[in-house]
Amino acid sequence: MTASLNEASLDSQCAREHFKRVKPKSVVYLFSGGKDSSLAQLLTRDLVRELASEMKYDVYVLYVRVPGNTHPRNAEAARRVAEWHYREYGFKPMYREAPFDFWDLAAKYGLQKGAGRWCFIMFKDRVFRSVERELPRPQLHIDGMSPEDSSRRSEMIKRELEFVETADRTKFWAWHPLYKLGLSEEEKLELLRRHKELEPLVELYEESGDSLNCVVCPYRPKKELLRIHAVEDLTNVYYLARRCLRSEKWLKYFEALLNRPLTRFLT
Repeated sequence: MTASLNEASLDSQCAREHFKRVKPKSVVYLFSGGKDSSLAQLLTRDLVRELASEMKYDVYVLYVRVPGNTHPRNAEAARRVAEWHYREYGFKPMYREAPFDFWDLAAKYGLQKGAGRWCFIMFKDRVFRSVERELPRPQLHIDGMSPEDSSRRSEMIKRELEFVETADRTKFWAWHPLYKLGLSEEEKLELLRRHKELEPLVELYEESGDSLNCVVCPYRPKKELLRIHAVEDLTNVYYLARRCLRSEKWLKYFEALLNRPLTRFLT
């Protein structure tokens, strides 16, 4: 079922049933500073706070920075939003990063696509698994994923609430509150624009079309990279790529960063 922009809201009764089923001791928002994870938090935060005192769980906002690839503007915008939720909702920020540099591993492995790509495993998945081991269980993780995101996610996400057992022997419940919404990217942003505390993140999308949590992504079309480049000078990314990568295909992709549109300097 697809919701209209004005109808986009949380099914409160269904969400309460999720909590009764899980009986969480820890609720963790997987927050990247992007529109999807921001919308998932926006739609669920009131209920999550309401039930926290009744069910006696702590709420965390987990933000993972990718050294060498996350833009400082994303890190700062995410921090401001996370701190607002700490003040207003009592959700505890968790700022984490892997002990690796993105470009060091790019030099070793190249850029990859697919479920087993090193950039996700080393910089996101390992951090998630580490946090899962730290916090009391059962854990409920809230993310912004939905089947419409990609063909892989349509295969991976089968229901709104799922129990996950990882290869690293961690276990948690994953709640995807955007599962049934079916909103367009612009409709998601329009919902976020209605909340002043989310302005730092909305500004990133309005200026560059992206959250900038991962500036370099093997899935990013060149035209999207150039849109970011028109706002935030990424010329140095080309020199990093030339130093670290051996693939002619990827070097050609990054060559576009040697030029910047004249309109950037005339506005």
